[in-house]
Amino acid sequence: MKSIRQTMVAGVLAALLSPRPALALDCSALPNPVYIQSGDTQEPLLKALGQKLRASQASPMTLIYKTSGSCTNIDAMYKGTKLTTNPLYIPSVAEDPTWNPSKPAPQCTIDPNGVPLDLAISALFVSACEPSPPPSGIGLFRGPVQPYVFIVPEASSQRAITAEEAYFVFGFGSSGKVEPWTDESLSFIRTTTKSTLLTMAAAIGVPGAKWKGVMLDKSSEVLNGVATSPSPEKTIGILGAEIYDGNRDKVEALAFQAFKQKHAYYPDSTATSFDKRNVRDGHYTIWSPTEYLAPVDAQRTVSNPRVRYLVDMILSKTVSPAPEFDPLDVVISKGLVPDCAMKVTRSFEGGDLSLYTPAEPCGCFYESRVGQPSATCKTCGGDGECGGGKCRHGFCEAK
Repeated sequence: MKSIRQTMVAGVLAALLSPRPALALDCSALPNPVYIQSGDTQEPLLKALGQKLRASQASPMTLIYKTSGSCTNIDAMYKGTKLTTNPLYIPSVAEDPTWNPSKPAPQCTIDPNGVPLDLAISALFVSACEPSPPPSGIGLFRGPVQPYVFIVPEASSQRAITAEEAYFVFGFGSSGKVEPWTDESLSFIRTTTKSTLLTMAAAIGVPGAKWKGVMLDKSSEVLNGVATSPSPEKTIGILGAEIYDGNRDKVEALAFQAFKQKHAYYPDSTATSFDKRNVRDGHYTIWSPTEYLAPVDAQRTVSNPRVRYLVDMILSKTVSPAPEFDPLDVVISKGLVPDCAMKVTRSFEGGDLSLYTPAEPCGCFYESRVGQPSATCKTCGGDGECGGGKCRHGFCEAK
């Protein structure tokens, strides 16, 4: 039998020899930090871009971010609210050689007095949260389109939902009596500051504050609630399409029939494709642009050069130095639709759609990255091969 002394010695040795959690890095010590507050639907893009930017030889930077509701992010930038809680950051290979964007981002420690935000990201029209224009000194920049979907468990037999059905399901809950979605405890939704709920609220005519269901803070919680429901036929939820696209093995998206439409449509041309064709041409109506808010100078140019570089990349503008990767390709790979691939537009949340021709179209390139380009798309090596059009990303596009 061990003595008390032997037991104590053994305990001390075990404590000394056991692996200890690594101390979190000081955020300010990371190279070229950019402090961001963003909706969690945009986290996949931040992770993918952040990894490439940390590895960049031309312009390395560290994306440091906190996820929160779009309305909260907008309010923080409008009011100059500092970031005061320890955020997440994208590590370099030296800091974590095993990390990739499919994994949770590590945390760094922040000055307890707070750090001003460099960038706020909203995944819906800013006007849906704040009708007033941005205050002087804050610029607003419109980015890629974010679609949203109604989801059900894989075991559900449901394949579509109309705007009228959704109105009663989420506006009246159990008393709406829309079979099979009559149990409010099995309707998984987001909180009232989240773009997912507010965009879908505009699409079905139910104010965000009036929605019935289980309000959850994170997209991952909605995904898990729907995917693991013990009553799949009665279960329904809402999710950003880019989150859904990465989890199609767990849940199914419902085709959506908007008010005044005669048919229901998926965001994509089919239930199994990823081309967002119906978003791009206006058949699928539940989408919003992402909007970026950042401090600007007197010329309305983003003041922080690192933030300007990041935003311009996401908006498919030419940046210098040129990155060692194609930012447009990264945006597309994360399930977002760049503005240059859209054929319709709207001016406010849930507003009517109108035809749209981007200044520098990229539809053929977009289609090449998500499926098969249209038969009219022609590959090229220069403008001279495009009969008056422009060769962009290897395809002849319109002027």
